[in-house]
Amino acid sequence: MYKIVRALSAICLSVNAMCSSTGTSNAAELNVLYSASNLMAPLQESFKNDFESMHNGDRVSLEPALEYNDALAIALRQSFIGALHDVGFYGISDICLLADRGIAKPLDALIENDPEWPSLGMPENALDVTKCNGVRYGIPFSASYMVVIFNKELVAAAGGDPNKLPTTWPEILELAKRIKSKSGGIALNYEGSSSWSFMTLVLSRGGAILTPDGKDIGFESAEGLEALQILADVGTVRGHVDMTKAQARQAFLSGTLGILVDSSSGLADYKKATKGRFELGIVPFPVSKLGKVPASGIAAALQASSDNKVKLAWDYMKYAVSVDAQTLVGKLTGFQPFNQVAITSADKLAEYYSQNPELSVAAESVKNATAWPSFPGPNGLKIHRLITNYLQKVYTGAMPPDAALSSMASETRALLK
Repeated sequence: MYKIVRALSAICLSVNAMCSSTGTSNAAELNVLYSASNLMAPLQESFKNDFESMHNGDRVSLEPALEYNDALAIALRQSFIGALHDVGFYGISDICLLADRGIAKPLDALIENDPEWPSLGMPENALDVTKCNGVRYGIPFSASYMVVIFNKELVAAAGGDPNKLPTTWPEILELAKRIKSKSGGIALNYEGSSSWSFMTLVLSRGGAILTPDGKDIGFESAEGLEALQILADVGTVRGHVDMTKAQARQAFLSGTLGILVDSSSGLADYKKATKGRFELGIVPFPVSKLGKVPASGIAAALQASSDNKVKLAWDYMKYAVSVDAQTLVGKLTGFQPFNQVAITSADKLAEYYSQNPELSVAAESVKNATAWPSFPGPNGLKIHRLITNYLQKVYTGAMPPDAALSSMASETRALLK
């Protein structure tokens, strides 16, 4: 009798195991790499939970990277060993480099054959920022621009008008000189990912980063020199005391820095962190008559290879740019979402922006927006590091703008060859 019972128990356990296995046999794990983790971690965790609830049995594994360059470096390393993530969220300017390396897959066929795509709310021209040689390799996820952020309390203490903030460099620097605070009157984030800060300074003056054919630099110019002079002037107001990006942001949040020139992507966090202590004031990045500002931001790239992973990855990418997901982008970060339904719907972001106008200041830069240039060839990362090193020398007074520009130009040209 005991043997019979034991045999029946074994059969039941075997059946249960087979049933359990059958129920999850089609389940898959989607591996997602994302950048800007200091801002995007809550969003991506929310996406993961929502996506898993909609895809019974499937799981999402997230790997965060702090900077755009960090995510790019991870992808390049993984490509050598055949261990790429299924989806990657990268700096928009890195998409074409990833496409050139065969890491990012073309999306035209998926977009054109997906019956859900036209109703998602993504404008067709938004996809232009992720086109490489006429082919779409990424889905734009979020955009940001450099802006000028003021501590209105310190502005008032310096005799400035908190309700009429300066909008040109001479006016901003003059006010910064009068602000007496522990961490200084002004700081500029020259460490912007992929030399974005330098590009913004040059393009805002009406200059160019590359020649029209993309084969040579365009910043060895009067506008390039003017850009470095602005950086030097900010450094002079600071007494050439350097701060890292993280230190400058912390100083501003603590109320000891008067003006911070930085990405709009952190505005929601800044507002939340300073609430009840001091009021923020934000103006668009100053531009000349012919100036432009490069849109930074994030785009999602497809990297999966197998058919079932491609479908799951595409579903995740679509969810990230859906109305609800893009509404979270607008409410939880200072990034500008791309989804027009999310932006214009009163119950999504339209009313929210009207009640929090400072969070939509970056949108004023759209009229002056231009593409974020990408250095061609295999030395893009080296060029970005090179430029940042020279920016630090100018900012700290270790090198005059004209000498820095000349050296930076010749060394960049050598890396482009």
